[in-house]
Amino acid sequence: MRRAADVVIVGAGLHGAGLAMHLAKAGAGSILVLEKRHLAAGPTAKSGAMVRPFFSQAVYIQLVLEATSIFEQWDDQIGGEVGFVQRGFFRITDSLTLDRLGGDLTLMRDLGVPYELIAHEDLSRISPICAYHGEESGVLLTKGGYADPIRTTVALAAAARRLGVEFAEDVTVTGIETSGGRVDAVVTDKGRVATHLVVNCAGAWSTHVAAMVGVDLPIVIHRVPTALYRRPEAFRVEGPVVSDGVNQVYMRSAGDSHMRAAHFGWSADPVDPDRYDETISRAQHDSLRTLVDRRFPAMRASPSVGGFSAVYDMTPDAHPIVGPVGETEGFWCNCGWSGNGFASGPAVGRHLAARIMGGTSEVDLSTFAWPRAPDATARPDVNWVHR
Repeated sequence: MRRAADVVIVGAGLHGAGLAMHLAKAGAGSILVLEKRHLAAGPTAKSGAMVRPFFSQAVYIQLVLEATSIFEQWDDQIGGEVGFVQRGFFRITDSLTLDRLGGDLTLMRDLGVPYELIAHEDLSRISPICAYHGEESGVLLTKGGYADPIRTTVALAAAARRLGVEFAEDVTVTGIETSGGRVDAVVTDKGRVATHLVVNCAGAWSTHVAAMVGVDLPIVIHRVPTALYRRPEAFRVEGPVVSDGVNQVYMRSAGDSHMRAAHFGWSADPVDPDRYDETISRAQHDSLRTLVDRRFPAMRASPSVGGFSAVYDMTPDAHPIVGPVGETEGFWCNCGWSGNGFASGPAVGRHLAARIMGGTSEVDLSTFAWPRAPDATARPDVNWVHR
């Protein structure tokens, strides 16, 4: 591990690896990424990894549209195979109003998101495996999809390494040295690294890193369950990701033999990310099973094959914290994505890198500044309703 670097990134999840690559492309000099375990060891590994610009605020839509383009041209732009499946993202809803739909269709249209409104009588054409009720309708994002989160991170790290970035795994950051109001070094259990620029991409551990420079980030780590099922014969032909806005649960394929399902939002279940229960409880399983069976009748004959729990790094308003933070010069953050960071991950690093290098970016990241602007508002859509 090098003992000095122009930039030190803490955390080798999707955002850390992506930022490292974009900084290297921007000519940031020597870059070292420190990871306490291994690539994608934290929340990234268990991400639903869906890619869909279905939001109510422009910054998210812009970032995900850019990330979608990257995924579509991954081999040419990044290199490596990331398992990107692009069969659409299908939101089922009982109302097209923002508070029920969860996305601003007018804003999405104005920003160039391709989508189709699906009338009730046509829903079965999009996803014949579902049961539909009442006056439900749908929105199909034709370019929506998902990828493999671990392979995506590994590919970004490989691209960064080709540009000279060093990744040091099994290295724990224990402190950040400062003097004269600026960063001087990062201290680890493997030695000291001199640097004047640190970017906190530590995900579920970002509050610990920020505390090293006296910054108290309002991020709480919550445990969130996902259920796994054997894929039924009725699902032999893969369709779009089904995002059930009525029952607030999504389901998509998880390989050739299994399906995965999870709630949209989150229940208050604060945990220590180093010691939380990574399984799924019976009550959590039964809650998801009820909603899944209601929308997908064929799943009633499909056995459960367990599940797991991930963690979300939740901020009070569900927006991430991106940019310089605190009074210490040279300390930046890219964290607190609240379970919503994968879709924009390959793109946000480019815009953050431009700002770190002293420039500007085409996408305005001011919504994510900390502290928040006085007129900042919380994410209003139903994806993040407390259950």
